[in-house]
This record gives sequence, structure tokens and C-alpha cells, in this order.
Amino acid sequence: MNETGIIFDIKKYAIHDGPGIRTTVFFKGCTMECQWCHNPESKNFGIEEFVIKDRVKKSTKHEIVGYEMTIDEVMEKIEKDRVFYDESNGGVTFSGGEPLVQINFLLELLKVCKKSNIYTVVDTSGEASWKDFEKILNYVDLFLYDLKIIDNELHKKYTGVPNKRVLK
Repeated sequence: MNETGIIFDIKKYAIHDGPGIRTTVFFKGCTMECQWCHNPESKNFGIEEFVIKDRVKKSTKHEIVGYEMTIDEVMEKIEKDRVFYDESNGGVTFSGGEPLVQINFLLELLKVCKKSNIYTVVDTSGEASWKDFEKILNYVDLFLYDLKIIDNELHKKYTGVPNKRVLK
């Protein structure tokens, strides 16, 4: 398939991102700037270079974060763990960043997973249009909806965006 997306990691044998044993695909890009972000390398939308300083060894290393992948490349990695999904009622989780910011890539991956009978989870902040949720609804088995803060002012303060779309 020709559709491509920017991924920053694919984690095998994940057990905290939905039911059973899973493969978690982490998308690059997020519209929020959460002060406590547990995946800060996922915030920016493009491929980037991180400089990692080791104060103990007094050294630095450069690491590329994010890579462009096709649907087929991602599915090849997902399919390698099918035996674990089948035995544990697991599947694949699409996380990030925010997976809905790459809606076309996400939609195509979900369609292929559904056709392949792979249980799908989308881990989302909800910071996306309802129209985008409608596009993927029929291909998602479970949403993990990560509501950050219910109070709009506090939400803006700590995530950088109002929560109007999140609560809609």
C-alpha cells in the first residue's frame, strides 16, 4: 500500500495498552503539549534528531526519532506477533503522540487489521475532530480515551489546548 506515516516506535509484547498481549504502534505528532507527557519524543510531527547527553560518561549521542513507514511495513511487524494475539486475546494498539493526527494512515492500518481479524485498540487524547472519529469507528474494537483534565482552564494551562473537542 502506498499510504505512509511517521512512526517513532513499535513495541512488541505490550501488556498495558489493552487486553492480552499486544503490539503497540506509536505515531509521531500531537496537538497537545502536556506537561507530564510520557512520550515527549512523539510530540513533533516530523522525523527529528535528538541529542542525548550522558552526564556520567560526559558524552553525547545523536539519535533519529521517527521514521516513515508504509502500511505493509507496519503490518509485517504486527503480523509477526499474531500467535501471541491468538493465545491471549490480544492484538494491536495504535498510540502516540496522537494517532488521529495521521488519520488516513491510521484508517488504512485499521482496515487491514480488521480484514486480518486482528483486535484493534486506539489510545487517544480525544483531541481530534468528530469527523475523524467517525471515519475509524467501524474498524476499532476498543478506544482508550485518555481524558486529561475536565476543567477547561486547567486543561489549557497543563496541555496547551482547551478541552472543548475532547469533551464533545
